[in-house]
Amino acid sequence: MKKILIILCFITISGFSQDFQGKAYYMSKVNVNMDWMKNLTPDRKAYLKGRMKTATEKNYTLEFDSNSSYFQEEERLDPNGQSGGFNWMQFVSGPATGTIYRDIQSNTFTNKKELFGKIFLVKDTIPEIKWVMTGETKKIGIYNAYKATSTKEVEERVMSFSNRSRETESLSNPEEKKMRKVVMTAWFTPEIPVSTGPQMFGGLPGLILEINADRLIMLCTKVVLNPKEKLKIKKPSKGKEVTSLEFEKIAKDKAEEMENQWNGRRRGSSRAVRISN
Repeated sequence: MKKILIILCFITISGFSQDFQGKAYYMSKVNVNMDWMKNLTPDRKAYLKGRMKTATEKNYTLEFDSNSSYFQEEERLDPNGQSGGFNWMQFVSGPATGTIYRDIQSNTFTNKKELFGKIFLVKDTIPEIKWVMTGETKKIGIYNAYKATSTKEVEERVMSFSNRSRETESLSNPEEKKMRKVVMTAWFTPEIPVSTGPQMFGGLPGLILEINADRLIMLCTKVVLNPKEKLKIKKPSKGKEVTSLEFEKIAKDKAEEMENQWNGRRRGSSRAVRISN
């Protein structure tokens, strides 16, 4: 199987110029356990299901060339959005992705994220994913796709609500850290010879067209190669530069600060949430 892939990659790459470009369109869905809603009122449950649908079903674009890629969510009008503030939905669907620039040659990334109204540029080495080829193939659109799997540990997120009254419903214990092993499945095509994909997925000899990572499913709906209007893939700028570990600490500290603020409000006091420069 590996020999076949190497031959396919060689044939495919030889048919592309070094300055080829492309744009892939993805749709995503996150399957969420609804058990934590069982004690909510029907009205509250219906409202939260609508908010969860908005938060867990999204569209993205991935611009790429032979050296780099740029992944971002398609903009949409969300009247219930919480731009720049604390979005408790991230505890259900996972932290916001932001925009991701990947330098394939240097194996580095820049992830532009917003937290409490402050812009961060998370810069680090692209995490290695140890893929195992299965030998399975299928057609995705016009492309021949090959299956690869990888096992990793993910964080189990737990959501619970206190339901003392409709006025005092509040988020309690927003996150209890617990790890478990899951199998990720990727379908990639060597016919588009770029080692990238949606979000932080990549490291395969071809563009990832489909990914199934625990509760997350991402499907490529369209690919446009060498568009008439030349793409300008630029690294994100204008933000506070931090490493992945530094950003995780900042996010954790601010989540705890927000929880303390919420508890303070319940006691009749409040605290301001700020991010220092």
